[in-house]
Amino acid sequence: MDQKVVHPFANVPEGKLESLNKLQTQFKNDSRVNKVDLMCGIYQTEEGNPYVLPSVKLARQMLFNDPKWEHEYPSSHLGETEFRDLSARLLFGESSGIINENRLASMQTVGASGACHMGAMFLRAHYETYKSKPSGNVYIPAQTWVNHPNLFHAVGFETVSLPYYDASAHVFAFNSFNEAIQQIPTQSIVVLQVCGNNPTGCDPSVEEWERLAHTFKSKQHFAFLDLSYPGFVSGSVAQDCAPIRLFADANIPLLLATTYGKSFGLYGERVGHLCMPLPSAEIAARVEQQMKLLARAETGAQPRFGAKLVTNILGNPWLKDIWEENLKAMALDLARRRERLEEALIERDTPGDWSFVTTQVGMFLYTSFDQEQIEYLREEHSVYLQDTGRLSIAGLNPQNTIHVAESIAKALRRRVVTTL
Repeated sequence: MDQKVVHPFANVPEGKLESLNKLQTQFKNDSRVNKVDLMCGIYQTEEGNPYVLPSVKLARQMLFNDPKWEHEYPSSHLGETEFRDLSARLLFGESSGIINENRLASMQTVGASGACHMGAMFLRAHYETYKSKPSGNVYIPAQTWVNHPNLFHAVGFETVSLPYYDASAHVFAFNSFNEAIQQIPTQSIVVLQVCGNNPTGCDPSVEEWERLAHTFKSKQHFAFLDLSYPGFVSGSVAQDCAPIRLFADANIPLLLATTYGKSFGLYGERVGHLCMPLPSAEIAARVEQQMKLLARAETGAQPRFGAKLVTNILGNPWLKDIWEENLKAMALDLARRRERLEEALIERDTPGDWSFVTTQVGMFLYTSFDQEQIEYLREEHSVYLQDTGRLSIAGLNPQNTIHVAESIAKALRRRVVTTL
């Protein structure tokens, strides 16, 4: 009798996906008419629909009208030179010495995840300080994008959490964070989001960024900067990118992982960018050679369509002006949605101080609700937040803000009554 053959994948374990995947399915299957999706990470119209920027529509039409457009491979594994050059000037400024001296190594990536992954791969292979540490620690704020730890674990790093958020005051816990990065080993890799922190909506102030730069410099730390929401805080990419330029001018070793999914509304096109300021043009050239090897092994060529839309916009002064106005309008709209929510909560005498709704910034509000409150909102009022308590401001609109505020008020009053 033949022995039963076991398939080589028969014992593959279940993947431990973040709870968001399950919650999105639960929301989709929820038949209640007043359900509200506050889990979304994309900007939506006040009707709750996807938003295509007018500048992107114009850039797309420009591309369709171009008789020379074709579907060949890009000219380099790093992506088109024009896309990378325009990206660098957007992020570091037209007069940047790093750019003018050819000291910036860069590559196009598949979205922010691709940029972070490629950056982690590069550090795992080439960061001298960690070569003798097979599982060197990467230090990440305790409140961060949920995929950050996964990206580093996948390439062999261990991760350690740093204090970031003061739940009692609903602000960035600067003193705790700054003290923590003073205590970790010299030349550590520290991950920081540049603006519009996901999930907290709490960024360092200008003064705090300056003090953090001093700490990074004195401890010789490596700054792994994630820029996912440029323009969503102030309405200006240049203003939101100020911390990047501060660190670069201070000669703090860093890499910058960027996505254009948010600021251009090109979520599904996966347009990302990874760059590193370096001491010399010769080192930058060698780093780009290693980037080419990474790209060759990972994706081969980079996708061109979304990158070409970005290039059309940034390379055309008229279109760039329209895009900048689009971005300002989105930032202003998010701020107004925050104001409406704060007003609705106060009008309903919701327990607590709700001023943090408008002092936090960007696309997200960090509520600090506990799991019982989050589940109550979901089960009793069909208001869906992430299990972390992150609320997407982009999911609020005139049709649902009152329902959300009333539901939150009931959830918190229920907790007050329960604890009496």
